[in-house]
Amino acid sequence: MPQLDVATYLSQLFWLAIFFGLLYLVISRVAVPRIGGALEQRHQRIAENLEMAERLNRQARELLQAREETLAKTREEAQALVRAEREKVAAELEARRKELEAEMAAKLAKAEKALAEARQKALKELEGSVGALAAEIAGKVAGVKVAEQDVKKALERVSGGAG
Repeated sequence: MPQLDVATYLSQLFWLAIFFGLLYLVISRVAVPRIGGALEQRHQRIAENLEMAERLNRQARELLQAREETLAKTREEAQALVRAEREKVAAELEARRKELEAEMAAKLAKAEKALAEARQKALKELEGSVGALAAEIAGKVAGVKVAEQDVKKALERVSGGAG
């Protein structure tokens, strides 16, 4: 093998140094700047993307905060409307309840008056019947004829003293 021949080592080393130097120059002047430029562009694009992502994130947080504020305001307004409606309904119910109570009280007073009148009428009819019955019983038991006027007076004394 010729590359292992000791006599050619010096020329091989010379050409190795020349090609290595040329290769170094080509790589350092052409390839490294291109790779460095690509890396710099990539780094710059990543930095821009991160900056844009941060800006969008801030905007999203601001929008979310505005949404939350609007939502809270809307909830407060809805609760105020519900409270107002509840109060309105409660006032209407209270007014209706008072109206019904007044109506029931009027009906009750009317019924009590009618009941008192009926009671008085029944008592007067009963007094007449009791008076006649008492006169008849006294006539049959005692054999005495009692005047109806006397029986009525006696009943009035008894009922007046008891009532």
